[in-house]
Amino acid sequence: MASAFSRSRSIVKKTVLLALFTSMLAPLLSWADDKPAGAAIRTGEVVVTATRTERELQEVPVSISVVTQEEIQRSSATTVADALQDIPGVEVFDQSIAGGKRVQIRGESGARVLVLIDGQKISEQKSMDGAALLIDPNRIEQVEVIKGPASVLYGSEAIGGVVNIITKKGGERPLQAEASATYDTSATGRVGYASAFGRYEGLSYRVSGSLTDYGNRRTPDGTLDNTSYDIRDFSAFFGHDWKKISIGATVEDYKSEIQSHTPEGTTGSVLTYFQLDLPQWERRKAGAFFEARDISDFFTRVRVDCYYQNTFKEFKNDMILSIPMGPMGRLIRDMRQRTENDQDTYGGLIQTDWRPLQNHYLIIGYEPGFDRLDSTLDVVTVQRSPLPPPFGTTTTTVQSFDYKAEMDTHAVYIQDEWTLPADFTLTLGGRQTWVDSSLTDTNNPNIEKDSKKDSKPVFSAGLTYAGIRHLVLRSLFAQGYRFPNLQQLFIGTVHGGADPTFPNPDLDPETSNNYELGLRFKNQVLAIDIAGFFSDAKDYITTEPVAGGRQFTNVEKAKTYGVEATASYTFSDWGLTPYASGTWLRRKFESEDFTTWNTGHPEWMGRLGLRYQQDFWTSRLRLFADLYARAAVSAEEEFSDGTREKYKSWETFNLTLGGEFGQKRRHFAAVSLNNLFDQEYTRAQSTLVEQGFHAVLKVGTSF
Repeated sequence: MASAFSRSRSIVKKTVLLALFTSMLAPLLSWADDKPAGAAIRTGEVVVTATRTERELQEVPVSISVVTQEEIQRSSATTVADALQDIPGVEVFDQSIAGGKRVQIRGESGARVLVLIDGQKISEQKSMDGAALLIDPNRIEQVEVIKGPASVLYGSEAIGGVVNIITKKGGERPLQAEASATYDTSATGRVGYASAFGRYEGLSYRVSGSLTDYGNRRTPDGTLDNTSYDIRDFSAFFGHDWKKISIGATVEDYKSEIQSHTPEGTTGSVLTYFQLDLPQWERRKAGAFFEARDISDFFTRVRVDCYYQNTFKEFKNDMILSIPMGPMGRLIRDMRQRTENDQDTYGGLIQTDWRPLQNHYLIIGYEPGFDRLDSTLDVVTVQRSPLPPPFGTTTTTVQSFDYKAEMDTHAVYIQDEWTLPADFTLTLGGRQTWVDSSLTDTNNPNIEKDSKKDSKPVFSAGLTYAGIRHLVLRSLFAQGYRFPNLQQLFIGTVHGGADPTFPNPDLDPETSNNYELGLRFKNQVLAIDIAGFFSDAKDYITTEPVAGGRQFTNVEKAKTYGVEATASYTFSDWGLTPYASGTWLRRKFESEDFTTWNTGHPEWMGRLGLRYQQDFWTSRLRLFADLYARAAVSAEEEFSDGTREKYKSWETFNLTLGGEFGQKRRHFAAVSLNNLFDQEYTRAQSTLVEQGFHAVLKVGTSF
């Protein structure tokens, strides 16, 4: 019986593969230019803000991918990271925390990826993995992902790329509302979302709230303990638009309680117990903006943003060490560590747009940022000697360390878009950054108060050619820059293992040079976007063994080679769109005594699928479907001490079905059947086993 089931499963799997492969061959057999699009699929040009100005995606010189509100809704994504996982060049990882996913871009870690919400930075000064995506995807209008260094326009953390999350604002009528409910069978996950919004005589508003409740994750090998999480997200926006002026204000409140799974193999004969949890992770923000447009033919726009943001994290790290003491037995050390990180960020932006000459569009901006971090570490250690009573002793040690640190950043940037003859456009940019950081106070006797300053210019140059119909060729040179965070410079961390990681106030900033060539082709039926890139990074910040633990240090260089590609072709009469996206990536780490190509990233990964969309009953009903496969080849990570971590190759097959119906198609329902063949796999750079076969059902309405 089991053998028959296995054969049937194999046949179905091969059939799905054949269908996907055949669908991708169809465009080559039916090439057409400007075939009229029918009622099946018709979309306008996507407008992005990657160059700090609104431009059609085809025009920008940088590599950028866009995920729209419609795509998020249809994918039934319950986190922002889920919605980004199929973008070429992007890898999603969660380490051991199911509710705190982050993204890597072109091999660069989450700490080297800048996360923005409405152009305003989520600053993270005490984290090994950078800022998490702390926002409910239901209230997102669009996500723009810039791949490669964007430090000229966006600053320090953008050495690897930028994730800019643009939220929904007002509506079209005085009173509108939307609501949705999501159920995920992989963890008995439930998400409820509701929003009221509208616009009246220039006034606009939106109030949104959501609750997320996820249990422990179910995998093909069983349920993973300590993978549950709860999230509450609230936001409000109020604004007013006049003919040439807009003002607005936002408040956001994101709270989460997240458990952390202890992967198999973490504990052993010495570290016998280990558990890390985040019982409180919050982000609160208040922001405002002012924008004036079409001021004159010479002075076209001014934009002013200001915001205050607080992020608060509470960590719990419990462990038990059983240390061999020879014939005497074992020394038992029970440690309970508690950390609270309370960070206030004050930020802003002033940008002016100019047309000094007919063929030039010039932007000049000033961006200040001020981070204030209060960190507290409490450690309770109970130590039991191996000797039997009455000679054995038990000692309890209580330690409490406080740190106050701050970082002030000032930057000015300039960018000129110069329209040249013969359909060429040259984009030149530069940024000067000044950073002043310091540890202003601590009671830790092993750490001294210290400070570090830096000043660094970075430059970029991009050239596009649009002289061929529907085709844009582009090239780009961009420099990256990343100043070390307060944790790396002054505080260190005790979380994530049995040994602490010590700070290093002598760290140098990371820098990189990035070179890129690409093309975009888009007509009404065919879309292609291909980019080849090379990145040369220096003074990488990593950790190395020292007496008593590890320490942050600059020892690594990184060279990255890669190609990213997406392609789709629409058969309008049938409503079918075969598509593919993928990444080829090679990455090399170099230091004085260690070089490796095994950096933990799959050389090949991507998605292949077939979409269907068709309107019925005078467009009152729209049905859609998406049959697709995700896959990544095996990867290996090699460390300087000779140890290796291997990640197996994997592939999953998935199906999404749904519809939008009613007047103006205001109601929708979708079900995603994920990992149809119940494969057990773990993504590279992660420790959590992914979900087995599961369904995500989402229904919603608007009025």
